Amino acid sequence: MARVCSEARQADGPAHRECPAGPVAKEIANALRKLGTPGHTANEALVAYLQGLVAARLSFQELLRVVVPRTCWWKDQKVQEKLTLVTEDEERLLKNFEQVVLWTAAPNDDRRIEFAQEFAKFSSLDRYTVLAGVILWGAEPAHAAEGLNGLAKLREPSTIVEMLKELFSAIVEDNIPSEDLGKIWLISLNRKAMPALQRSVAAVKGDAARTLFKVKCDEIRWAVLDSGIDGSHSAFRAEPPRSENPSEQGELRIIEAYDFRNIRKIVSLDNEDIDKPALESRLTELLSDRNLDRTQAIADLKKLAEDAGNDRPIYWELVKKFITIEPTVPPSGAHGTHVAGIIGARGTAGEGNGMCPDIKLLDFRVLGKTLGDTEFSIIAALQFIRYLNDRNGYFVVHGANLSLSIPHDVRNFACGRTPVCNECERLVDSGVVIVTAAGNLGYQSFETKEGAFDSYAAFSITDPGNADGVITVGATHRFWPHTYGVSFFSSRGPTGDGRLKPDIVAPGERIRSCLPNEDWGDLDGTSMAAPHVSGAAAMLIARYSELIGQPRRIKRILCETATDLGRERSFQGHGMLDVLAPSKRSNPYSP
Repeated sequence: MARVCSEARQADGPAHRECPAGPVAKEIANALRKLGTPGHTANEALVAYLQGLVAARLSFQELLRVVVPRTCWWKDQKVQEKLTLVTEDEERLLKNFEQVVLWTAAPNDDRRIEFAQEFAKFSSLDRYTVLAGVILWGAEPAHAAEGLNGLAKLREPSTIVEMLKELFSAIVEDNIPSEDLGKIWLISLNRKAMPALQRSVAAVKGDAARTLFKVKCDEIRWAVLDSGIDGSHSAFRAEPPRSENPSEQGELRIIEAYDFRNIRKIVSLDNEDIDKPALESRLTELLSDRNLDRTQAIADLKKLAEDAGNDRPIYWELVKKFITIEPTVPPSGAHGTHVAGIIGARGTAGEGNGMCPDIKLLDFRVLGKTLGDTEFSIIAALQFIRYLNDRNGYFVVHGANLSLSIPHDVRNFACGRTPVCNECERLVDSGVVIVTAAGNLGYQSFETKEGAFDSYAAFSITDPGNADGVITVGATHRFWPHTYGVSFFSSRGPTGDGRLKPDIVAPGERIRSCLPNEDWGDLDGTSMAAPHVSGAAAMLIARYSELIGQPRRIKRILCETATDLGRERSFQGHGMLDVLAPSKRSNPYSP
């Protein structure tokens, strides 16, 4: 898959299953440079790649001319046979576009349905050409402002036909080598991810388990993929502060911090051309807050870009130089600090502890001030965790918390098979526990002919919660779960392909935890529920070390020992998290 988009919309995606992503990214970058679209050069496209994934920021015309002709669909013999007929049969094209104009100008819904029935007769190639032509026409400055209203007023669609014929002629003139065809499996948008204690910890019996069984998590390391953690907060010190002097506040438990928000700029193929002015501005941003030699940094970026064309895997040791930051660098938002506090805050100033107040945390910053590139950043972070564990030959990272919510892309992917879900499955298969939020789409407003309608929404689990191997967490009241049941906002299952989700629920309403700048506060959401389960999984690993590297068994144990709240399985999962129940077992594998 090679997921791409227009200038206004980011996108990313893996290359064809049998083609490595690096060379595919190289071909796309070279084609863009040759094309030289006015006002939109390859330097702005930021073509980048990860394992099985290519990302680019493209205009719609670049998408149609450079990327679509390299897809498996375009290479198909039946499509190839019809391409010439479609572009040369002007009468057919005019008739198809007239149907679209008539549909747009229809005076009522009944008439619109009649015209829509004609669309059902279109072949896949007819649908593609019509949609491509309409978007190309609508992208013209003279038409953009009016949108569909302008299309409804169009009396003669011949101008759209001419634009389309020019595009197809240009593709033919490009004479793409046959070996470059069919290397792209799928095109789709890069999706945006959204950020989806004292009493809540007691509700899941986390404090009781710590006290009764003296569970220590000081050797467990958990990754938090979020907006960033305020590592200077005293709640993340190894012991309560003895004074206001930072040097006397104990060891910092945020042991490593990585910033993935600029990963596209780090692995961009544009870095191969070190003489481009755009590289200087990128370099200034990448070297901010990092003590790196500028000359060496340029050489490293160039090597990363050259590796793509030479079919080499991502050289993560070089990437690590550019993503490593000090844990005390202020985060871009409060969400990650709050999530991390639920997992592992040490209570200060009268505030309660998190689930594991001695756990070691790794800060993976994937959510920035804008959400445009987040799915690509999340996938990069997940691949980096696998690299860290593989490089060391043991588990540097035991688990990861993703309090993130990405609505499922129904049109392009099977449920649970999106790029971010697939990457989560690979990480789970490598032995890392992944806990993710179910999402906050359980209660939505729907537009009907009679107006707005508010209702609970089934099939509303979001990615990466749709992945089968992750522990997907819904939300409930922080200390009266039996009374209030599942939170109204908590996404409900089953998944789009019929699997039972969420897996479990945990407190997610008015959860108290730490915030940046030594603050504390309450937040709601399944984002707050997920870290309770991360803490429970960490405690389980700490008590039973033989469970390290067995995330599916950990998931099974937590689900089987959950407390039934008497709600629908698609609402509550297996029930409310109970940390004490599995800790009581003499044998964690026993039923």
